[in-house]
Amino acid sequence: MVSWIGAIVLAVAGLALGLVAMRDWLRYRACAGWARAEGKVAVTGLDSEWRWCRFAKRSVYLPTVAFRYQAGGERHIGSRLSNRMVLFESEIEARAFLEGLPMGASVEVRYNPANPNEAVLNVSAPNLRPLVVSALLCLAGAALLVLCA
Repeated sequence: MVSWIGAIVLAVAGLALGLVAMRDWLRYRACAGWARAEGKVAVTGLDSEWRWCRFAKRSVYLPTVAFRYQAGGERHIGSRLSNRMVLFESEIEARAFLEGLPMGASVEVRYNPANPNEAVLNVSAPNLRPLVVSALLCLAGAALLVLCA
């Protein structure tokens, strides 16, 4: 009986991890297909906060960038750097990143044609390997528990 409960827990965890991986992939594919527009950096900044990063609470640096662009004949302002989290553990690295985006610099903006207020500067594929491997290990563990029961 205990092995069946363990198998169910592992199967649910594996399916949940698989669904998260699928959601991340579909979000990436949607962003990658968005329309493009020329934009200009309006303002940049650097925030810092404490977050759990690599199994320890650390100070991380979050660059912020506001940019202007035109879509659908209207002017818009966006602030999303990427479809993924952009953070740095080093203030020097974060400042170096922001130096590449000086105020007034031209940038390529990707925006959602269905909602032009939704825009990002960089679209990058998510790292799905840890999620997929974890999902497969959970499902394999569930299968082994069922077979050995």
